Amino acid sequence: MNAFFRKLYGLLTFIENNGRIVTIMAMTAIIFIQVIARIVFKWSSPAMEEAARFIMIWSIFIGAVVSTREDNHIRMGGFARTPKSRAVFNVIAKLVTLLFLCVFVKWSFDYALHSHTRKMSSIVLNVPLIVVHSCFLITGLLMTLHTFIHFIQKVKTAWNLFAREGEI
Repeated sequence: MNAFFRKLYGLLTFIENNGRIVTIMAMTAIIFIQVIARIVFKWSSPAMEEAARFIMIWSIFIGAVVSTREDNHIRMGGFARTPKSRAVFNVIAKLVTLLFLCVFVKWSFDYALHSHTRKMSSIVLNVPLIVVHSCFLITGLLMTLHTFIHFIQKVKTAWNLFAREGEI
């Protein structure tokens, strides 16, 4: 069972890493074509702009997922000077982040459901907006997963730190 979860997590990591590359490349290509079309042909396509915007939204949120997975985003904690205070702060910070992400996932689910039930579609491309709105739910779930894993690691670290000194 453990090997299954490791493979599944590896697949998730592969999709996240390559998803951000694909979205950046697609967005760059669309914008490049749009710029060339404006300069050379004096022609502009609102559909290409909308497609680039939708891809940009996915790209930003996939980047947030990768940043959460790698745990390398902006953080604070300069007032926590000792290893114990840092460990406690890290546990509290991850817990607050995890709770926020749970609220975000609930909101995202409601938003995607609303978009789907109302059959909302984009004005220019006439694409169902669930294509974009599902981004918040999917990436929110992935950020929640990664934050939960980091939360467990921070709890273990804090537990071991306090247990070493016999304070638990």
